[in-house]
Amino acid sequence: MTDPNLPLTPEQRIKELEEQLALSNQKAQFFEAVVNVLKNDYGVSIVKKRPGKSSRKGKSKT
Repeated sequence: MTDPNLPLTPEQRIKELEEQLALSNQKAQFFEAVVNVLKNDYGVSIVKKRPGKSSRKGKSKT
């Protein structure tokens, strides 16, 4: 492995980012497939949360 303290060349950085993008795309496809199975096989509806909404309920600010 390379030393994390050394700056990457632009080519190395591009390769690293392309690998991260490929992994992110694979994860997205996987999660979309899971959502499709839940929807088609189990009738579960998945809804995206609106931005700015917290999922925590009853949290008091004391």
